[in-house]
Amino acid sequence: MHARSLSLLLLALAAAPLHAETVATPAIAAPDVAHAKKYAQDGISLSLPGNWKVIENTAMEQGGGRALGIEADKPDFETLGLDITVQVYPDDIAPSLQGAAEFLVQQQTEGSDSYTEAKHADYKLGGRFPALVARYTHTAFGADSAYAKRVDLYAIKACGAGWTCLLYTQTVAANESAASAGMAQLYDTVKFAPAKK
Repeated sequence: MHARSLSLLLLALAAAPLHAETVATPAIAAPDVAHAKKYAQDGISLSLPGNWKVIENTAMEQGGGRALGIEADKPDFETLGLDITVQVYPDDIAPSLQGAAEFLVQQQTEGSDSYTEAKHADYKLGGRFPALVARYTHTAFGADSAYAKRVDLYAIKACGAGWTCLLYTQTVAANESAASAGMAQLYDTVKFAPAKK
C-alpha cells in the first residue's frame, strides 16, 4: 500500500510541471493608492500604497543616507512579486539617472549570457513624473513565459536640503503598470530630513 501511494505521488509530481506551464502567472495587484499609508522613520518619510509595505530600512554605507526596501503584498506564491528600492544620497555623491540605470542593469545581468541587451528610454511614472525605463529579455525562459520580459524603472529627485533620492524596480513586464503607479506615489511624497547631530 505504501509503495502504491509513493508511486502515485511521484507520478503527480512528474506531471506538475506540464500543468504549471498551462496556468497563467498572475501579475501583482494594482497599488492601492486610494488608501495610502504614511511612513516616517530615520528621517525618511513617504506615502506608500495601502497594499505595499516597507520591509527594510538601513543606513547607506557612504554619506549618511538611507535605503528602503518596499514590497507589494502578494496573495500567493504564484503571483509575480514586485520590490521597489529607495536610496537617499547626499547631492555631492548622488548618481545621475542614466548612470544609475546603466549600472543597475549591468548588476542584474552581469555574468549571464541569458539576457538580451537592455534598451533604455525616457518614461513617465504614473504618466506624470520623469523616469527611465530599461527593457530586456531573460532568454532562459520561453518567449511566452511571464518571467521572460523584464522592465526596470528608474527615477531620481531632490528630496531634501542637500539630498537626492533614487527610486527603482527591476521587475517583469506584467507588473509594469502596478510598478509605475505605485512608484509615482512614492516619487511624489518621498522626503529626507535627518535629525540634527
